[in-house]
Amino acid sequence: MSDKNLTPYFLAIGPLLLVGAYMNWPASDLIGMRGTNSLIGEADSLMPLLIMATLGTLMVLGGLYLLISDMMSSATGMNKQLLSIASVLVVLTMAFFVTGMGSNVSVINFEEAEIDADEDEAYTFDSADDQDASQRMAFETGNTVWQMSPVTWGLSLVLVGLVAFMTKRPESAMDYILPALMPVGTLFLSVPIINNPGMFGMVFPVVLLVHLIMGGLMLGGKLSVPGATEESA
Repeated sequence: MSDKNLTPYFLAIGPLLLVGAYMNWPASDLIGMRGTNSLIGEADSLMPLLIMATLGTLMVLGGLYLLISDMMSSATGMNKQLLSIASVLVVLTMAFFVTGMGSNVSVINFEEAEIDADEDEAYTFDSADDQDASQRMAFETGNTVWQMSPVTWGLSLVLVGLVAFMTKRPESAMDYILPALMPVGTLFLSVPIINNPGMFGMVFPVVLLVHLIMGGLMLGGKLSVPGATEESA
């Protein structure tokens, strides 16, 4: 049991949880007061989705981090340095996502807080305007942090794909799976640059699907980590 590799399981299960939460999240494509109000309107039912999204995020990014670690075990020189940078970018992406979801938790929890003008009263808002402003600030903080997550996540995919390509030149169809992360990552990191509001909603599920495919192929024994095969052979 201790020899079991968690990488394919995380890559296969994490995207399912995350895309399920994303598709049902009321504020996934809303900004400003509309986004804040969408969370407030469904505050009572969102905590299960938040748990699902958190687990999905930790698993899919954790799986990517473990994949990078597996590749680093046999990498040397520049390849190892590129993978080290990729692992840092994955950790940053995870921090961005957790902070963004934490901001949504704040919006939901602030709705349950009481309003009391008494200055000595703890954990209360001074007025309804104070409560609204705090919720809006929390929501916008999450949106600001999330803006950089496609860049860090996408760049990490580009680096993983590049190292996979340089480690083993593709000879079969399966050998193209990991190098294919380069165009996928490039498309993902360009989302904030293109600044099309609907593009993230189209590209993000595709990115998760790619992680799911990698995990499924690894579970089926069709995909192996570059370098590990050569070493064992």
